Amino acid sequence: MTSSSLIFRDTAANATCHDTTVEMQSIVFPATPPKISFFTTHQLKPKGMYPVSYIHYQQDWILILFLLCFLLLAWIQVFNAKRFRQILQAPFSKRFHNQMIRDGNLFNERISIALGIIYFITAGLMIYQADMLLPDHFPKNIEGIYLYLLIIFCLLIFWLLKISIIRILETIFKTYHASSDYMLNILLMNVLSGLLLLPLLILVIYLKSGFLLYICLILFSILFVFRLVRGFTIGMSYSKFSYLLLFVYLCTLEILPLIILAKLTLTYYHSTIHVY
Repeated sequence: MTSSSLIFRDTAANATCHDTTVEMQSIVFPATPPKISFFTTHQLKPKGMYPVSYIHYQQDWILILFLLCFLLLAWIQVFNAKRFRQILQAPFSKRFHNQMIRDGNLFNERISIALGIIYFITAGLMIYQADMLLPDHFPKNIEGIYLYLLIIFCLLIFWLLKISIIRILETIFKTYHASSDYMLNILLMNVLSGLLLLPLLILVIYLKSGFLLYICLILFSILFVFRLVRGFTIGMSYSKFSYLLLFVYLCTLEILPLIILAKLTLTYYHSTIHVY
């Protein structure tokens, strides 16, 4: 074999060889370097300079409250189903309202205690969840179940004072029947609001939805207005009351406490903003 044929074979072999060391491809850089790197900074943005304790997605004591509400509803449905239907129908029908009064005094029955507990649980949870809408205005030294118990205590004091004022006015003006009908209207509307808020609050709490919380507040406001209208119609059914006296009576019992509460809340918010 001649030397020329060996050179030809070596050249042909080198032409089909993919070894990078032949053409020095290992030191050749790409013409266009990648513009996007895999090593990017994180997307988490700091919200404050101080450490925040870890809070679980949902606190266990809220689940216990919901279970208590459903247990009370189950007890009511088993032992007081007929009375429960009357209570749900009474706010919308005068006939069922009168039938419920004829069947007994609702204030002395155990079903009113169970439904009252459901109302306080749901109303307290609705106010407690307002922390989602106003996270910077709730007290920082009271959190969790202690804040919820404080809300329940304030609700109890509010209703005790309100019932005491109604009883005092009842004794002064000798309006026993009208005051009893008015307090029954308050009880029925509170029961209805508690039952309607219960399923919505489950979605609000476990979905962490501020939109549904706004719906709860709007629904609660609509029921409050409906309670005012029914209270006005109850007063109109008694001929001894003038419309002006009835309007002043309702404003004193219903609207004035809300104005005072709103004033105290706004004062607290402004003081909190100045502190922070």
